Amino acid sequence: MFSGPFLEVKAKANQLRRQVSDGFQSLRGSPKELTTAYFLKFLDAYSYFSFRIIFTLFLSSDFGYTDVQAGAIYGIWGALITVYGLLSGCVMDYLGVACSLRLGFAISLLSRIVILITTSRQVLLLMICVALPFGNSLGIPVLATGIRRYTRQHNRGFAFGIFYVVMNLAALISGPVVDLCTILYKTHNPESADNDTTYDSNNDYIQLTWKLTGFRLVILTGVIANVIAFLVSMTVREIKVQDENEEDKQQQSLTSGDQAKEERGVTSFEVSNDDACTSLKETLSTPSFWRFLLVCMLTLNLRMIFTHLDATFPKYMVREFGENVPKGSIYAINPAIVIFLVPIITAATTKVNPLTMIHHGGYISASSVFFLVLSTSIPACVLFIFILSIGEAVWSPRLYDYTVSVTKEGREGIYMALSSAPLFLAKLPVGVMSGYLLEKYCPQEGPRNSKMMWLIIGLSTISSPILLSCFWGYVCKGTDSSMNSAERIKGKEKASDDYNLLQQSDMDILSPATTLSSSTTSTRRSNSASRATLSSGLELPSIT
Repeated sequence: MFSGPFLEVKAKANQLRRQVSDGFQSLRGSPKELTTAYFLKFLDAYSYFSFRIIFTLFLSSDFGYTDVQAGAIYGIWGALITVYGLLSGCVMDYLGVACSLRLGFAISLLSRIVILITTSRQVLLLMICVALPFGNSLGIPVLATGIRRYTRQHNRGFAFGIFYVVMNLAALISGPVVDLCTILYKTHNPESADNDTTYDSNNDYIQLTWKLTGFRLVILTGVIANVIAFLVSMTVREIKVQDENEEDKQQQSLTSGDQAKEERGVTSFEVSNDDACTSLKETLSTPSFWRFLLVCMLTLNLRMIFTHLDATFPKYMVREFGENVPKGSIYAINPAIVIFLVPIITAATTKVNPLTMIHHGGYISASSVFFLVLSTSIPACVLFIFILSIGEAVWSPRLYDYTVSVTKEGREGIYMALSSAPLFLAKLPVGVMSGYLLEKYCPQEGPRNSKMMWLIIGLSTISSPILLSCFWGYVCKGTDSSMNSAERIKGKEKASDDYNLLQQSDMDILSPATTLSSSTTSTRRSNSASRATLSSGLELPSIT
């Protein structure tokens, strides 16, 4: 009696497996810059995630900052990444991907080394508020732009999904590393225990003698990753992969001798010579940009929960469950689930408009907070991370996907910077809010009411998907007709044909991922199928 449903489920599972397999096959034969971009993303994401997990704990333990002060500094750091990101977007459009990567990794490396060795509050703030955020701002936007240039239209959506997986793989590893450094290392080296007394009898801060605490050991691992990333970035070329129609034109214009010297489908990319004002003016005059910007703003409160995951959740667990709570391992549940689900969800929903995925996934992520409202326990923490991660796997990669679908080539820097803006812009108010809520409802000493703290956070987070529902008619304008057009063109031989038809239907929002299924299930030329590149954003830039 169950044979019918069972066979149907099995058929769908086999179809999904083929879609995932076709997605990976489409990435074969890509230029080495695609693999390099993934490796750089892993190293950059590890340095970033490992530092942000311990950020507020490090400031309070090693420098004596209060909850509100540590939260405010965390917020300033994130807000400045946004400010610098807007400027670095124009810088990237002018310098190109390769030079921007080298500059960003060099600045990040210098700032991390100084943070590692300093005991001065002034020097620490200088690095956190000036050097480090500028280096961070040349991370996700630049690498995401590189992925776009190293891929083709037909496989770009799947490539961004893998890019997001790579970012979360780094986050997965960073969690256990934090536990090893802050629990096991401290246990076996009592003299490295984190500083407890950093004030004198007059409540003035005392500058401590440097020692390798557990938190500084985490930063040291980030420095090592940063050194490797800087060296690898020196091998990146300024290139782009052509779509099939561009490739055909190139081959017709080349002599046989030239073709022997050229990589088929790969050409050098000339960066724009327009000044920043011209780039901004052109971007602001595009109607799709304003819909894109509204989506970014509407998802602001939703992405705030990932900021609380860094600024609030670690201190909450330490204060409610003790110093030896495996905070890093619990945190690692998030990237583990995302790594598993993103390729499956991306392949299964290639025909679904990215805005629809963002909308529904937002409700799933926002609902996760209320587990902590109902219970103050380790199982509640695990459920919070589990449901949050499912929602993130649904919507966060598609936000990157949506971003590149409305981006004009040569203006990726500005768009990518703005797509990362909601996550980082939220850090300033959320950082202050985090410190205030911790001191009021979850202090280090005294009575606690953590459930009220998470209720306030939950209500602010759920407002994002609700507002997206209210503005749905405007942000998804023209989406239905675009998706119907995508269905009608299924089976076309070239991904470039897909792109041209979608442009003719005036589609502002459709994701490049939408063409993945149709292109991978059609009969493509072997040379075309072998060149696809993946890029993610994260961090997604996400992301978390």
